[in-house]
Amino acid sequence: MSLAQLRRTGVASAVVSTLGIAMVNTTGIAHSEPPSLTRLGTVGAASASGQAESATDGLSDPALVAQLDNDGAAMRLRVQADRADRDEALAQLSILLVQRRNAAERTARDQDDALRWVRPIEARLTQRFGGANGHPGIDLGAALGTRIAAAHGGTIIYAGWESGYGNFVQIMHENKIVTCYGHLSRIDVRVGQVVATGQQIGLEGSTGYSTGPHLHFEVRLNGQDGMKIDPLAWLAEHGVTY
Repeated sequence: MSLAQLRRTGVASAVVSTLGIAMVNTTGIAHSEPPSLTRLGTVGAASASGQAESATDGLSDPALVAQLDNDGAAMRLRVQADRADRDEALAQLSILLVQRRNAAERTARDQDDALRWVRPIEARLTQRFGGANGHPGIDLGAALGTRIAAAHGGTIIYAGWESGYGNFVQIMHENKIVTCYGHLSRIDVRVGQVVATGQQIGLEGSTGYSTGPHLHFEVRLNGQDGMKIDPLAWLAEHGVTY
């Protein structure tokens, strides 16, 4: 059939090209394609397919999968290590806080001890300071062998026999305050020893010039041979009463 006849019939249009002839009918369905286009389409498809297969194959590469598994294991180990480091840090912090709390409590106790005074003996008052005979201290009567304590923390400066006082102990406190304990039946401290407030220093007795078991207690200002003051007034000023 000639080209003129094809045009007259209106069945299809012809397209002439150096690459080939494509005939398209009125429905738009191609009857043939240029060989070169077919090859280009195939090559393009192969290229796209190759890229897709390359992407898919890369994920399924055993070496890469193994590497990913190793990376995951390494990440888990790092997380575990981080948790262990955190737990260790928290444990160390807890220990530090406990140590600081204990140190603060010790400091508070030391400060309290530095200010605290106590009764040297649990007993009844049998003679006051001064009076007609110029009594240099107070007498506190209790059963023989009653515990005697340091009225305040300090250093033992005398522990032995003293005429009239019998077994005698003296403690030097801050600001050259000295407390004296006489007529003891037993001495439990030695010269140079540091004692805490309330620590036992001996037992009550009736040694020296004494009419019966009691503690003779004195407070002296400005050292061992300093001025003797009323122990009841001094103790009361520091929160201790009889």
